[in-house]
Amino acid sequence: MPATLLPPDSPAHRRSQDLLEQFPELAKIPGFPQARMLTEYVLGRRGGELDVSGRATEGMFVAAEVVAGLPHEILVVDDAQGLQSRLLNEIAPVRTYNDRIDEARTVAEVADRTSTIDDLAGLGAEESGAETGEQTQAVSGEGHETWAIVNAPKATQALAETIAAVQAHVSTVIVVGRSDSMSRAVNKELARGFARVDVSPGVGKHRMIIGSRPLSSPTLPSFPKHGTINHAATGPMPVRAHGACFSGVKSDEGSAALLEAVAAEVQSAEAGSGSPTSVLDLGCGNGWLLAAVMQVTAAVKGTGVDVSKAAVASAKSTAEANGLEIGTILADAADAADAADARAVTATGCGLIDGGYDLILLNPPFHQGTIIETDTAAGLMRTAAKLLSPGGQIVTVFNSHLRYRESLERFIGPSQQVARTPKFTVVRSRPV
Repeated sequence: MPATLLPPDSPAHRRSQDLLEQFPELAKIPGFPQARMLTEYVLGRRGGELDVSGRATEGMFVAAEVVAGLPHEILVVDDAQGLQSRLLNEIAPVRTYNDRIDEARTVAEVADRTSTIDDLAGLGAEESGAETGEQTQAVSGEGHETWAIVNAPKATQALAETIAAVQAHVSTVIVVGRSDSMSRAVNKELARGFARVDVSPGVGKHRMIIGSRPLSSPTLPSFPKHGTINHAATGPMPVRAHGACFSGVKSDEGSAALLEAVAAEVQSAEAGSGSPTSVLDLGCGNGWLLAAVMQVTAAVKGTGVDVSKAAVASAKSTAEANGLEIGTILADAADAADAADARAVTATGCGLIDGGYDLILLNPPFHQGTIIETDTAAGLMRTAAKLLSPGGQIVTVFNSHLRYRESLERFIGPSQQVARTPKFTVVRSRPV
C-alpha cells in the first residue's frame, strides 16, 4: 500500500506536509493516519491533483474555478480523537457531530475552533433563517459545497442513519476507516443517496469510500427501527432503536440473562425483600431491559442513562411503545462526576439522585471500538454504589471470563452469583 495519496513532488503534497508539521504532537495519537489521508484528499481535490476517487488526475484538465476552495465547509461525524477536525479546520470551516458525549468532549478539547452540532436530524432546521423565516443558502448548493466525513461505524445501521440525515445537505460523503472494516455494505448505503460511489486507493491500512452527486429521489431508510423482543419473563415487547444504538432492535444475551435472574428473584418466596419501586439502568441501550424489568417488578419509576445520544433516544421511544414513562439522561455514567452533573443534561427533567434507586442494572461494555478495556465497568460500579438506596441491590451481568465479581465486592460490597450461562455470569450486590 502506498504511504500517501499524493505524488511526492506535487504542490498539494508539500502543502499537506507543511500543515502536518505544524502539529507534530498529533502524529502519536491513534487515528492520525486517517486524519492525514483526509487532509491529503481535501488538498489534492482542491488543487485539482486528485479526482473524486482520490486518484491522481495525471494531467487531465481540471478547471481551476471548479475546484478552487473546495470544500467550502466540512462536517465531521464521530471523530473520536478530534484529529480530523483539528487538521481539516486549517483548510475549511468544520462542524462536528459525535454520538458519544465523551468523544464530543475530546473533540471540543483537541479541535476547539470548530463548531458542534447536537443533532444531525436538525441540519435542515439550521439552514432556515430563524428570525426572518427566509431560507438561507443551503449547506450544499450552487456555489457552496459541504462535504461530510463519516468515520466508519461497526454497525451498518449507524452509517445508514447518518447518511439519511446528511444526504440532502451535502454534496459529498466520505466514509473513512480501516480497509478490513469497509465492506460492500458501505457502498450499498451510499448508493441509496448518491449517483456515484468511488473506492479510494488504500493508504497503509486505511481507505475511503466516497459518495457524490446526490440523488434527487434517494431511497433512504427511516429511524428509529421497530422490532419485537420476546422473553419468557415478559412475553413479546416492542422495541425501538436508532442506528448507532448497541444491539439495534434485538436483545443481547447478557441482558436476557440479567432479566431472567431478576424475574426468578421476584418469583422466589425466599427472596426476602420487597419489589423495587425505582429502577436505574446505567448504560440503557435500546431501553428494552429497563422496560422489561419495570414490567416484571412493577416498579413505578425507571431511569435510563447512556453516553450515546442514539441509545437515549432509543430507550425513550421503547418506553413509549410499551406505555411506560421513564427518565432518560445523556451522561457518562462511568464518570461519577459526570453522573452527578446529569441534571444539567437530562432531556426529561429527571436527574440522578444519590442513594435514590432500589434496583440498579449493569451490563457494562468491555470494548471501546476494537480495544478491550475494563475501566468503563469499574467506573459504572463506583457510580452505581453511590446511587443505590439503602437496602437496594445492584444486578450485574458480564462475560464470565472477565471475573468482575472481585471488582463488585471491592467497589460495591457483598456480591453473590445468582445465575451463569455458558457465556455470561449474573451477580447480585447488596451493600451492608
